[in-house]
Order: sequence, then structure tokens, then C-alpha cells
Amino acid sequence: MSSDAITVPTVADEAYDRVRTGITTGVLRPGGRLSIRSLADTLGVSTMPVREALKKLQSEGLVVFERRSVTVVSLSSDEVVQVFQIRLRLEQLAAEWALPRLTTTDLAELRAVLDEMDDDHLDKDRWRQLNRRYHERFYECAGSPHLLDLIRNVWDRVEPYMSIYASTVDEFGEAHRQHLEILRRIEARDLPGLLDETAWHLEYTARTVAEAFPATFTATSRAPQREPGRGSRALPPLPVD
Repeated sequence: MSSDAITVPTVADEAYDRVRTGITTGVLRPGGRLSIRSLADTLGVSTMPVREALKKLQSEGLVVFERRSVTVVSLSSDEVVQVFQIRLRLEQLAAEWALPRLTTTDLAELRAVLDEMDDDHLDKDRWRQLNRRYHERFYECAGSPHLLDLIRNVWDRVEPYMSIYASTVDEFGEAHRQHLEILRRIEARDLPGLLDETAWHLEYTARTVAEAFPATFTATSRAPQREPGRGSRALPPLPVD
């Protein structure tokens, strides 16, 4: 019998998980004010574990404690683009490390995720979960838990906006075509082509996500259209104050 200690999630851990899920799924909207008492009543707990959970979420950059309130962090349009730029750097590094380590099992699992996503009647929340799973499954092949943690942390910053975006669109045909092209590059072990497709995919996603929320974001740039025969297209530079 293993001598490892048995760990049981505390009430604070459960409160943290529930509130964090509410934020990353967009149920608790960016910019929205949170009532510690209301959250505690909803979760059926005292205010102390909720306060502990919110303090932890503050350290992760998901909420902000103000003088008399707690607010879900809201990103500007430029900040969304900035986060996607960070994702690009991290995910291109992960792709470089993952490609030589890829196995036939890895490829089969990536294909299976895309096959499930190729369903016009797929629930949008399920699509969003599979979208994240597809990318993370590939980056797991890099063999670096530290890099994967960084990617997940950065992804969490824009996950609420991805969730809201997913709820506003009618179909994900373009995203699915891009996913298939990324997989084709992976299967061919084509690193330059993979880095190119990753850059385009993240640029497209950043712009379409930002465009979906004119009431939230200040920028009104439209989603980019890819030029025929265009090579690698990095995200545009951020404005300098």
C-alpha cells in the first residue's frame, strides 16, 4: 500500500475551482463586480473560503480587489492582442520541441479531437473545450511541464473572451480549416510551415475575438483576410505610448 498522504480538497479549494470556472467560461463576465456574500450564498459556504479563493485568483491576474469591491479583470482590445502575441511566442517554442517527439498515438489523438469538432450540431461550450484540448494535446508532446503551465496561464487570460466569442458565432468553419492545416503540417513534420500556420491562426483568432465585443473593446479593426500565397504573418506591433 502506498504511504502517500491522502489529500482532500478543502472548501476553499472547491470555491476557488467553481469561481475560476465561472470566470474562464464567461459566466462571470469581464469587468463584472463580484459580491463575496452573493458568491458565498450561491456556493453554500461562508464568506471566508470565497475571500481566500478570490485572493488566489487575484494573484493569477483574474480579479482585482478595489476599495469596496472585487472585479473580474477586463482586457482592452490592445491587451487581447498582446496576450495573443505572448501565446504565439510560447506556442511556437512548444511546437519546436514537440514535433521531434511526436508519436503515431499522438497524431491519432489529435485527429480524434478534430473529428469530434467536425460536427455542425456540436454544443459551443463543447467546441471551446475541444479547441483548447487540441492545442494543449500537441504541446504536451514538448515534454516540458513548465512550458505547458506557462501556456495554460496565458491562455486563461483570454479564455473568458474565447467563451463569449464562441457563444456569438454561428459556425466555426474557418477555425476548423485552420486546425486541419496545422495538423497537416504536424503530420508532415514541416516545422517552418507549422510556425507559419500557428502565427496566422493566432492572429486570426485574436482579431475575431476582439471584433466580437465592440461594447467591451475600444478598437474596431476587422478580422484579417489572408492574402493568397502570403507567407508567415506575425501579429502587428503593439502601439507605443
